[in-house]
Amino acid sequence: MPQLNMLSMTDLEQMFREMQLELQELKDINKELTEENKILKANQPKRKKKGQNTLEENMVFDEEIRLCGRKYGACYEMFPPDRQLLLRSNPMFAPPLNEPSHYETLASAELALLSELYSLLPSHIHPLVADNHFADIFEDAMNSSRASEIKKLRSKARVIFGLPEQYFTDTTYNQASVPEIQKLLGISVSQHTPKSFPSILFPNLVKDASLKTIFRNWEVFGKIIHIVLWGETGLTALRAGGPPRNGNKWEITSLIPGLFAWAAVIAIFLLSADKEFHYSGKGETMKIQYSYMFSSYKKIIIKNWTMEYTRDIVKALNSFIFTKGSRTVDSMSDEEDFTAAMDHALAGITEGEENTVVQDTMDETVADDECSRDRSRANSPLTEPDDKVVTNVAPRHVRGGRRGRGTQHTVSGTTRTTHNTGT
Repeated sequence: MPQLNMLSMTDLEQMFREMQLELQELKDINKELTEENKILKANQPKRKKKGQNTLEENMVFDEEIRLCGRKYGACYEMFPPDRQLLLRSNPMFAPPLNEPSHYETLASAELALLSELYSLLPSHIHPLVADNHFADIFEDAMNSSRASEIKKLRSKARVIFGLPEQYFTDTTYNQASVPEIQKLLGISVSQHTPKSFPSILFPNLVKDASLKTIFRNWEVFGKIIHIVLWGETGLTALRAGGPPRNGNKWEITSLIPGLFAWAAVIAIFLLSADKEFHYSGKGETMKIQYSYMFSSYKKIIIKNWTMEYTRDIVKALNSFIFTKGSRTVDSMSDEEDFTAAMDHALAGITEGEENTVVQDTMDETVADDECSRDRSRANSPLTEPDDKVVTNVAPRHVRGGRRGRGTQHTVSGTTRTTHNTGT
């Protein structure tokens, strides 16, 4: 290394930049090692005390299960899977996850749901899935993580919707009385509960009964997903430094149907007058059926995942969320004609006429439900009511688990159900 007094100012500046880069690289490596060490420490076998329950042997994997639960709850399913479904083993021949055959029958939907869960979990966690301890930890991680993300998004609602911050941060504010929010939700003074497909899902807030333009108001959902994965900073500038974000920890590199549907439902919840996200899936104040909305939206997205219309929206969202550099992407031109593409996409939503697509989407699954009403089944995307104004149908995991009673508590802005397990 040359002596410092023999180097020019340019050389010194170059050396300084190189040292800064090396330092940042070492910091990044240190963060990764710290995260790995946390998992290894959590999974380290502990000496069993006299009289200790043998189930505690599985507790060494709790931190890993929590990490998986947080990712699953935002990227795959908004509500925990039914505990009866978790008693079944990992299916060997499950239908493709993002193809229409996912929803061919009730059985295929359940297999796809189970296969999706197992694909997320490390193989050494698979033997624990049927145990109540796994379900308790997994569900708690899903629910607490959702509460945390909702709190974060509520504080950034001004950026997401372009409305005054007080509408969302002041708990005493009556959001249902705000004209801008009424327009976004498609509600009025006389109609307080939004329809299953509110105006915010459509471009220019113009609802299309045929669903030909559903989800084209994609920038709102893109902002929500971006904040959850990367934080607010990247919406206006490149993020530098800081702790690993959800996008890094979850290793998300492109849009997933469940994450898309999750963002749409969360957008509606943030605009609503509901202050708590109940694990039952129904809003306490506005009686919105969030569980029904999520299952319907995910079903529509998956059944049309390969259609040109959906691919265009996903491409725009991927660019907005995952492209490095500027996070602003020009909206799709309103003059662009997507009608023909959506005509083909509608074939994947329903077998009926286009002008009855909303009702058909509900009806095709209600028939499955009626044929197997006495059979316990998962909270799959097929548990849909048969009325446009959705009635109070709680997800399956709330109606009953394998053992113990469900008790509701209010924690950090959400109401959760805990299960008292026996030995």
